[in-house]
Amino acid sequence: MRPLVARFGVLALVAAVACQAAQSPGPQPSPSNGSPAAAASPSTSPAPSPTRSYPAREGTCAMRVSESFTLANDMSCAGDGMVVITDNVTIDLGGHTLTGPGMGPQTWPLPQLDSVGVRVGGHTGVTIRNGKTQAFSTGIYFIDMESSSIESVTTLRNRFGFYIHASKKITVKDSDVEFNIYGLHLQNSDDCTLVNNLLARQTYNSPGGYGLYLYASSRNRVTDNTIDSNINWGIWFSDAKENVIFHNNVVGNNPPVSDNTEGSNVWYDKQTKEGNWWADYKGKDADNDSIGDTPYPILGPGGMVDPYPFVAKDGWKTKRRATIDHYEPAAARPPRGVTIVALVGGAVKAMRPDATEAGDLLARDSKNVRQIAMGTDDRTVYSYLDRLVVAQDVVTGEAKTKQNVTVDGVVAANRDGHSVMVVGKTGVEQVDLATGQSEYFAYHGSPESLAPSYKHNHVFVATERGIDLLYLNLGGRTPYTIPLDGAPTAMVMSGSGTRIYTAIAGQRLVDIVDTEQYAVVDRIATDVIPTSLAISPREDILYVGSTNGVQAVTIRDRAL
Repeated sequence: MRPLVARFGVLALVAAVACQAAQSPGPQPSPSNGSPAAAASPSTSPAPSPTRSYPAREGTCAMRVSESFTLANDMSCAGDGMVVITDNVTIDLGGHTLTGPGMGPQTWPLPQLDSVGVRVGGHTGVTIRNGKTQAFSTGIYFIDMESSSIESVTTLRNRFGFYIHASKKITVKDSDVEFNIYGLHLQNSDDCTLVNNLLARQTYNSPGGYGLYLYASSRNRVTDNTIDSNINWGIWFSDAKENVIFHNNVVGNNPPVSDNTEGSNVWYDKQTKEGNWWADYKGKDADNDSIGDTPYPILGPGGMVDPYPFVAKDGWKTKRRATIDHYEPAAARPPRGVTIVALVGGAVKAMRPDATEAGDLLARDSKNVRQIAMGTDDRTVYSYLDRLVVAQDVVTGEAKTKQNVTVDGVVAANRDGHSVMVVGKTGVEQVDLATGQSEYFAYHGSPESLAPSYKHNHVFVATERGIDLLYLNLGGRTPYTIPLDGAPTAMVMSGSGTRIYTAIAGQRLVDIVDTEQYAVVDRIATDVIPTSLAISPREDILYVGSTNGVQAVTIRDRAL
């Protein structure tokens, strides 16, 4: 497809008439020993070993622990509760509670370590068990640890519940992680076991609010957990590979799950062909084997599925017959039509890739459009012209809403489906198109492009210095800027909210930003200088607009 004038100022993809062929990876070949799926063959938890008792001891705040003991008192601390300083130590909290001074200020993407209930680093054979940590920056923090465990610990109202960092062979079991900002966080940690935990009701949502987060962590085993009513993701895997996840109850999260690693993580037990219970699963169980007859799709560009979802909570505990295997990988289907919407020389154009001529989406005499944005329904385009926002249905061509705005700037559609925001050098205006009501927020910057956050209360703003995090609920504060490989010219967020794709000015390059790490985690080299971007609904294809037209690049293998 070729542009009608020199360049595409803005590019959008209409998903309602432009869905890509859905392809679901099937079960992988039988694994060799040592692979995550091989480790997943037992579907029951190991039998508990006898619990050894240790001498009772009064605890004091910031105590340095070099030998095993049982805590004899509750503790209320202004800083750390305990710091372990040697290997092979067991701290039995004896049912007592460690209380901190509060969760402390936001430090994301760095850990918050102003106060830690139990802090351990660089050791092996450490066990923390049988008690509670609450109101710390981090409930329990492991870094550079090996062959250690957290057992029967409740952690509440911390910024991080449990933070496992750069560690391996860590076990977290029989524990409750509730009402924190970040629940159970594994980063650069491998070969861990997470079993029989409650990860529920993590509350704050910018960022955070997830039950379980794995970042750059591999070969971990996640079984028999309940992941319930977290305000954002129940399970979020980002660059996490070769993990095995089955026999978990996932309910009431928004969204339930996201996995951006294609063909790597295994969402079922390969031996028993049993997966997880997803509360929003809509499939049927016609043969009464407790397993749904159709797979459960895992959100994210990985395109993964749970092929054997349970139809009832804890279904593996009541299942009485072997799984009847109905699963077949989805056959390749011809791609459905794609409509590309582009801003070309002040006019909004719509065109199919196989067409010979683009059509005018707005009236032919509307040549002064400055910005366009796609709505969350993937068929409404918002055009900004002369401080007027026009909402138009791409399929029917109907102009549904016209709304005057006072801020002169860059427009984006909010993820609530009924409002837009305009960010300019002097502030932000958020307009509810259903009611016509506007809200105003402070902002001082030079926006190039916008991406409203999946978490609803902040927006990513591309500026010359990087990507600003603009917090609307904090009066327009921008406490953090994500550094990039250069000044951004265009930006688009994936539908799952986990990635931002950013075109870099004057370079044949697109930076890929992780929205939880607030960092560039990958890059896509292009053979053109991008001026606009759009992403497919399944997050598998990036559309790159340039002076040469529009290219479609597969994200997995970078094929054009």
